[in-house]
Amino acid sequence: MKGFKFIDSHTHILPGMDDGAKNVEESEQIIYALKEQGVEKIFLTSHYYSHKESVDKFLQRRKKSFQELKPILDQYNMKYRLGAEIYAIPAIFNYANLDDLCIEGTNLLLLEMSSPKSDPEHELNLIQEIYSRYSVAIVLAHVDRYPFMLKQKTMNKFAQLEVYMQLNLDFLNKGFITKQKYFKYIKQGYIQFLGTDCHRKTDINISKIQEYRSQLEAKLTVKELQNIR
Repeated sequence: MKGFKFIDSHTHILPGMDDGAKNVEESEQIIYALKEQGVEKIFLTSHYYSHKESVDKFLQRRKKSFQELKPILDQYNMKYRLGAEIYAIPAIFNYANLDDLCIEGTNLLLLEMSSPKSDPEHELNLIQEIYSRYSVAIVLAHVDRYPFMLKQKTMNKFAQLEVYMQLNLDFLNKGFITKQKYFKYIKQGYIQFLGTDCHRKTDINISKIQEYRSQLEAKLTVKELQNIR
């Protein structure tokens, strides 16, 4: 075994924040399950919708939720970084500063593209606009959900904007061609982050982390695994 340490860079564990964990009890169950699967660090990336809520209100809710969860994180010795998953719509431009939505201690902004059926050019233009206004580095969330990202030409366009990319582990459940395509992208250095995107305690992605990790270790070199943060 190559000893690949999986950091879950995309979770919805903060209680009562979104469509993820409903309460602290469920959050604890998820954290316990992740710990049992060998996860040592998680990013707490609750959904943020700029057309529904101000940044300040979101941050207030997140602070309260995190205060409830922190004793559980400490109890299980689970390392963490606060963050958010920001929905990519023009309403985010209503705010002069997005720094507090970045992954804690970084300038990384986890961005969810508007729709799997959207025009990639629309997403590219919005990303360019974000970069023109804010000092952030974008991480595209769960790129495996967007069929247009399977086209090498489209993937290249996003990479040329110097965005980072996050892949959900359940890409390993997809068909052979799709799975091989994303392995190719990892090998080419397009993918820097992996996550479960776990929402509820019943998410199958949690229970299969060790299986997923074994598949990654079998397919990728040590250097390729080290390129994943």
